[in-house]
Amino acid sequence: MWPFSSNNFPTLAPEQAGVPFAQPLPTSNEATYDYILVGGGTAGSCLASRLSEGPNVTVLLLERGGVADSWADRVPLISSNPYRAGAPVGRWWSQPLPKSRSAEGRSRSLEVVCGETLGGTSAINSTFYTRGPAGDYNRWQELGNEGWGYADLEPYFAKSENAHSHPESRYRGKTGSPWHNRTYHNNVYKHTQHVIRAAERTGITAMEDLNSPMAPAVGYVRHDVSQDPKARRHGPFHAFLPPALVRARTSRLKICTNALATRLEFASDESGNIRVVGVHFEVTDYRYAGRSFFARARREVIVCSGAVGSPQLLQLSGLGPRDLLEAKGIPVVRDMPGVGSFLQDHVAVPLTFEAPMNDSLHELEASPLKVIRELATYIVSGGGLLSYPFQAVTLYVPSRLLDKDSTISVADKKTLDTGELATCPDLEIMPAANNCTDHDIPGKGMFTFIVGLIRPKSFGSVRLATSNPRARPEVDLGFLTNSDDLIPLRKGIKLGMRLAKDMRDQGYPLKNLIVPESTDDSSLDAFISQNIRTCYHYTSTCRMGQAGDSEHPAVVDSELRVHGVQGLRVCDASVFPEIIGGHTMAPVVMVAEKCADLIKNTYRTGAA
Repeated sequence: MWPFSSNNFPTLAPEQAGVPFAQPLPTSNEATYDYILVGGGTAGSCLASRLSEGPNVTVLLLERGGVADSWADRVPLISSNPYRAGAPVGRWWSQPLPKSRSAEGRSRSLEVVCGETLGGTSAINSTFYTRGPAGDYNRWQELGNEGWGYADLEPYFAKSENAHSHPESRYRGKTGSPWHNRTYHNNVYKHTQHVIRAAERTGITAMEDLNSPMAPAVGYVRHDVSQDPKARRHGPFHAFLPPALVRARTSRLKICTNALATRLEFASDESGNIRVVGVHFEVTDYRYAGRSFFARARREVIVCSGAVGSPQLLQLSGLGPRDLLEAKGIPVVRDMPGVGSFLQDHVAVPLTFEAPMNDSLHELEASPLKVIRELATYIVSGGGLLSYPFQAVTLYVPSRLLDKDSTISVADKKTLDTGELATCPDLEIMPAANNCTDHDIPGKGMFTFIVGLIRPKSFGSVRLATSNPRARPEVDLGFLTNSDDLIPLRKGIKLGMRLAKDMRDQGYPLKNLIVPESTDDSSLDAFISQNIRTCYHYTSTCRMGQAGDSEHPAVVDSELRVHGVQGLRVCDASVFPEIIGGHTMAPVVMVAEKCADLIKNTYRTGAA
């Protein structure tokens, strides 16, 4: 694929996928499908591909965005920037965070970013393939979700993966699976080796394979990235919905882009049982607002709109907290207080330093000649900065093992076992060669240690702002509402500052730019409050669990079926019972793989 090339991906317009909405609803088979998927992102791409494998089913995939598959959309560094011109994203501000305040004392809002294209957020992320520790999934099962322990889920991780690294591992997917992943080995920055040496001096040693269930709780690792052998972004959309496959299945797989789902349609039988019967949708472009279409589902509707979009659609459809729905004038189909609740996200606090310009991503801003050289390098060899996934190496650390000097102390190797949640890491330290703050700092080379809290205890929410489906929902990230989250963050910041000092001791020239003034708790807490950021890893707003749990009300059961509604499932990161300690793309694909089997088994056995 060369610069300025375009795609000719086979899609339908909304008016081709549905019938114009009218009352009463049409009863003919026109615009009727076995399965309707709402959302063609990370989960929807995989699920649509798997469900359409059978020759006797019909699948409609509705995606609010378009198709972003130009040359630039496949270049890892370019496509990972959600702020570039034409990026296929939705961006808006969160609700003000009471626990996050600017230096002037004002509550801060953070930007919410969601991918809006086929592939969803996996089309704009940093391409990291991380499964998360086995203990995360064993915890899911402990919460009552039978079949969701790591041993049950490992086959679904392997099913989708074509791992070019670790070919000898019995835990990894092999050739024949559609999704390419490889370890990023290129050392494009000098600072990488200094980071590694600094980590080793604190007791953080090399980890061979982060995605093995035997991986220890502490270590530094080169992430696997979702890139094909030509170093192009190879996310779930590219893996599961290549144009040739979609064309070959054109009689049974219909992909409708630029289609905004506005609500689900339900029917009730004489016994009061609620069943979903179809989906209402419009053209996403606001200039065509009011032209409504309807598609009917014979078997099921599966909502795959992400941890922000899925609860929004359920609430618009009358499934959600009664008080919220009544306040917005939406008829209550079923009072479900868990819809939109328990939002979780990984928390990030950047430590910002000035670094040599020639060892920083910002050299591309300062030198047009550098841009030309890197462009040529990427086109010819697939290497250089344009293939770079922002971090070449990452550190995983359990904060409980850090002593007062930010050194890892391990008295018993059992404390490194990640099969149980209690011994899993809760910190991820990400070195980045760029500015990761809200502050514009022109003319300087930049280096950042991003201190990530990957096991937060705080919860937020997603709530309708209005009954208008085109309005963005109110996202309360809930950061630091549980003060326990400050404890590991303080330790992570101290570790980041020690790593930076050690890099300077090695002779690497780092200068403090935006770092804490001191390391006492009050100074660190103020710094965290002023600089906290989102990692865009939203989960758990339609969480999986047992019906009747009044303390943590669940939305779906262990087969991802919405409690109390027949024919409706949710399949994306919103169903996570708790956020996992890793980047979320690979776990979402795993959920989609398992969901496909759950659905196929339902109709294979004749169950409805």
